[in-house]
Amino acid sequence: MSEKTLEERIKLVRSPKRLTSQQLISQLVTHFFEVHGDRQLGDDPAVTAGVGLFHHHPVTIIGINRGTNIQQRREFNGGAVRVTGYRKALRVIEAAEKFDRPVISFINMPGADASVFSEQHGQSEAIADLILKMGQLKVVNVALFLGEGHSGGALAFSNANAILMLENALFSVASPEAVQAILKNHDDTREASEFLPMMAQQLKKIGLVDDIIDETPTNALVQRIDDELVATLQSFEGLNADQLKKQRQTKFEHVLKLN
Repeated sequence: MSEKTLEERIKLVRSPKRLTSQQLISQLVTHFFEVHGDRQLGDDPAVTAGVGLFHHHPVTIIGINRGTNIQQRREFNGGAVRVTGYRKALRVIEAAEKFDRPVISFINMPGADASVFSEQHGQSEAIADLILKMGQLKVVNVALFLGEGHSGGALAFSNANAILMLENALFSVASPEAVQAILKNHDDTREASEFLPMMAQQLKKIGLVDDIIDETPTNALVQRIDDELVATLQSFEGLNADQLKKQRQTKFEHVLKLN
């Protein structure tokens, strides 16, 4: 894995050529049936959610869409998930638990939608509900960061038994620009990632990330992701519901104690 600056990584993960969740779903999951709507307000196209077969086993998939062109980015709100998206995700993971299906989330998003619509219809509550349910799931859940994921908006999808990241992916409580602005206001000359770990290698070092997936050569990236997901799911075979919940809790408690 080559060492890159935070700025270089930002350019890579925000490139329109970045591997998308929709591409991954189409290549890794067969017989995919997409679920639409939150049964309250409508649908959020930024979230692809549904059921399919992964290596012939039923799984629930959640993928965040950012779009690769202007039209798609408008449709997907740039990947900023609306209140309807969080409730749709909650709907499918509740079904996953009922039918004993593993949950796999593909994440690439700037954060949660901050529009008046989402705020007026309970955005914070929807995020909190998803974080809580992800943490209490009786089935295994795995989060894979394809690009970036910031704020509680991304945390909602990553309260998981295992967190995987592509080598240039980013995960943080705030975007690099927001962190840099805070540092500038305090006359701090450090780079955002020095102040707040957000790169995959930093997060693996503190125990938050379980594995990092090499991005080169790119023509074999999907196969490496496939292999990593298979190995990760297999590592949790045999654990019952209580053990899965305990493992998640212990994982995050360990990170807090170290930091």
